[in-house]
Order: sequence, then structure tokens, then C-alpha cells
Amino acid sequence: MIYNLLSISKTIIATSIFIIILTLLFSSFEVNGRSMTPTLNDGDRVLILKLNYINLPFLEKKLIITSPKKDSIIAFQKEDGVELIKRVIALPNDEVDIKNQTVYVNNSIQGRGLGLTSPKNTFPITLEDDCIFVLGDNRNLSNDSRAFGCVPIENIKGNLALRLWPIKDIKLFR
Repeated sequence: MIYNLLSISKTIIATSIFIIILTLLFSSFEVNGRSMTPTLNDGDRVLILKLNYINLPFLEKKLIITSPKKDSIIAFQKEDGVELIKRVIALPNDEVDIKNQTVYVNNSIQGRGLGLTSPKNTFPITLEDDCIFVLGDNRNLSNDSRAFGCVPIENIKGNLALRLWPIKDIKLFR
């Protein structure tokens, strides 16, 4: 009897530790809208890896282990509290220009993405030390840095790690 109780207790403790670690490392996120089509679709469920962007609760700061990488897909929170998933197009101190419906970063054409409407901001811009420039893959339907400006690095929630839903489209992202 005592052996069974010890065995059940160990299982419960191990499972609890595993769940706590998972919630510290990953966050679930639902894609809303078509701004990341064809990479992600409206209604997709994804896991965001939070490992590189750790909130320090007592200090109210964020520990950034590695900076975002160009072409990676990130989840972040805008200044108004809205959470979005977009692709990183430019990094701190890069120059972004949009002309003739083409995106240039440091005078190089950025070919990824579908379509591009006219920007709402004045270009070219040079990003600050703590900001990145993001765009949706379906640029004609995307609310992104063209509209709300650069994203402060401390607003990043994490990197896209895994699409879980729909099951037929499960995919691991690097």
C-alpha cells in the first residue's frame, strides 16, 4: 500500500515538474488573420519558444539571451497590448526602404513575402539599437511595421517553434 502511494506521488511530482518546465519554455498562440499566409493560416495553433526572452518578474525586466535573427518568425506584443506573429525583416541599425512596392534592407532587395502595398510611414528609416522591423508574409493583408513602426526587442514574446493545429499541417520551425 505504501509502495503504491510513493509510486503515485513520484508520478504526480514528475508530471507537475514537467508541466511547469513546459509552461516556462513554451506559450500557445492562435494565428488570427491571413497576414502570414502561406506560412501560417488563420486559426493555426502554434507554440512559441520563450527561452530567449525570459521575463524577470521581480525586476520587471526581460532577459534577452539571443537577439532575433533575420527571417525568423516571432510573436510580440504591440504597445496597445495586441499580440501578433510576423517575420523579422530588419535588425537594429539596419536601413529599411520601401519604394516601387519593393522592400530594401541595407540596399538589398528582400524577396520573401507576397505583394506589398504602399507604406503608411516615410521611408527610408534607420532602426534604433533596440528595435526590429517586421512584416507579414502576405504583405497586402498585414498590419506590420509599415503601419506601427519598429518593434522594441523587449516586446518580443518568443520565436515560432511548432505548428500544432491543424494536425495535418504539423510543422517544426527553426
